[in-house]
Amino acid sequence: MACLQYTTVGSTTILTSTSGVWTLIFGALIGVERFTIRKLIGVIASLIGIILISRVDMSPPSNPSNTSGSGSGSTFPSKTPGEIALGDAMAAFSAILYGVYTIVLKKQVGDESRVNMQLFFGLVGLFNTVLLWPGFIILHVLGIETVGMPDTGRVWTIILVNALASLASDIAWAYAMLLTTPLVVTVGLSLTIPLSLVGQIVLQGQYASGLYWAGATVVFLSFLVVNQESREVDGEGPVVVVVGRGGAGAETSAGYEAIPGDGGNELGRDR
Repeated sequence: MACLQYTTVGSTTILTSTSGVWTLIFGALIGVERFTIRKLIGVIASLIGIILISRVDMSPPSNPSNTSGSGSGSTFPSKTPGEIALGDAMAAFSAILYGVYTIVLKKQVGDESRVNMQLFFGLVGLFNTVLLWPGFIILHVLGIETVGMPDTGRVWTIILVNALASLASDIAWAYAMLLTTPLVVTVGLSLTIPLSLVGQIVLQGQYASGLYWAGATVVFLSFLVVNQESREVDGEGPVVVVVGRGGAGAETSAGYEAIPGDGGNELGRDR
């Protein structure tokens, strides 16, 4: 969010969307994700689709008189090369941190049966409230940002709706990450970009060009590819119990579990 002060929305969208690449890399290194060519193709295709969408967002409007720029058609104030480089670096760094965060969380938690999501995010909110509130006073005293209560009911409504929506989306994100894989969830989050077009159509009456729809289609198809590949590669098949002269409870790499028996027959059943 802070990088938006220094660079454009299009650059921020593209750079933060590289989180899928970092999630795949870190997941393969730690052992949470299995690296395959089709996963890589799906992640790159998602990034290409986002670039196509961002090109539409970065294009100048058809009526320059409605912009706040000085005749250039840009709605953003001009930035120095140093500021743009700083903003781009912040956006790229956030993508790397997101990849590390999702992989570490998946590695430590494993599956949804080991964590209470409501309690987890409740504790996150509690720790933020207890540990971060002194920062408000520091920012207020230094004059960086003045602390004040919302002065209208509309602002209160925006804050409450945003808080509830963020909580619901965070819980859904965490459950999805534990039920599937971090890569599927990361690529799936890219769907928020083309889905935002629905909000523009319904709320603002804005319609996108064919290039926007092409990028949205690529993003959607890449999500299907990554999801299907993750199910085939990372999913677990049926476990068969083998009755023979092996040791009790020894699960082989082929997906069989040996239990002791008095014969050499290999009888199997689903566990």
